[in-house]
Amino acid sequence: MQDAVGLQPLPLVTPVPAGHVLVRQDEPAAGLWLVDAGMFSASRVDPDGRELLLDLLGPGDPIGEPNDAASPVTVRAVRPARVRVPTPALVPFLLTQRAYRAQRLACDLAWADVVTRVHGRLQDLADRFGRPMLGGRSVGPITQDQIAAMAGTSRESVSRAIRVLSTRGDVLAVGRRRYVVHERSLTSARS
Repeated sequence: MQDAVGLQPLPLVTPVPAGHVLVRQDEPAAGLWLVDAGMFSASRVDPDGRELLLDLLGPGDPIGEPNDAASPVTVRAVRPARVRVPTPALVPFLLTQRAYRAQRLACDLAWADVVTRVHGRLQDLADRFGRPMLGGRSVGPITQDQIAAMAGTSRESVSRAIRVLSTRGDVLAVGRRRYVVHERSLTSARS
């Protein structure tokens, strides 16, 4: 609907409280949303009850499915967030972006070793959500269990991988559930 001067109205922004499930796995999604602020987890549970944390979603990421299609994942607000309905012109780009990220995750899970997968997930989180600091970007709070779920491994393997990454100077654990991904490591991930 257009107003008197022919401009499209701004999309309404909807607040989402922390812990709220916006989309449930295998249920029809009530459309596609765009994350405006905050963070969501996207996870899938297999029939045996094992959970794979596929991604953390933040500003600019799509949530849900077009045309009331069933969602392959459960999407839950990790912290207070806001979503909005994307403009129709943006939908193809958002779906292509999501497909590319899923393809990249599948390739990492199939072909990369644990250290490379953990490093890649931390690099991605640092690029998307990290806070700039001297020499790199800070990521967290995030638990080793969450990193393990995103990297398709165990918490113990994540702990070992972080020790290797720390020895190489790529990632530094800086307190409880916080990591610094060094800038040189981020630069190599972007090239």
